Amino acid sequence: AVATPTPTDVPAPVGEQKIERDERMARLAAEIHLRSQRYAKRPKRKFVSASTQEYVWASYLRGWVDRVERVGNLNYPDEARRRRLSGQVVITVAVRRNGTVEREDIVQSSGVPALDAAALRIAKMAEPYPPLPHTKEDPDILHVTRTWWFRPEGTMVDD
Repeated sequence: AVATPTPTDVPAPVGEQKIERDERMARLAAEIHLRSQRYAKRPKRKFVSASTQEYVWASYLRGWVDRVERVGNLNYPDEARRRRLSGQVVITVAVRRNGTVEREDIVQSSGVPALDAAALRIAKMAEPYPPLPHTKEDPDILHVTRTWWFRPEGTMVDD
């Protein structure tokens, strides 16, 4: 014989308990709705690096690198130049569709705080970057990860 499920012995809430339960359920439903709206509105992101092969992004990065090197060399940190400090910093810069910077983060430190700080400052000073090109993906934010080399002679190169 197949056992048939039986309803629980807990009676359905009535009166005040029912009102409280219904209010809790309404609050939860509203919270779920709000979270799903926020999730749907989150920005679309694209991640690129030096190895990016997609033509449109490789082309965009060429101009991006030229801008960073120009700004970096004009604003090379005086302390680093005086002390002939050198090092490589891996940095990620998140660029909004309009070319402004959402954030800049050190991914791998050079081990020299002055150079790391300079990289963050230069990433911000170089804004606005060119607006993002329209693509099939059409991201709202482009995350560019690059290696910047601060040379002992006082120049900066984006590798």
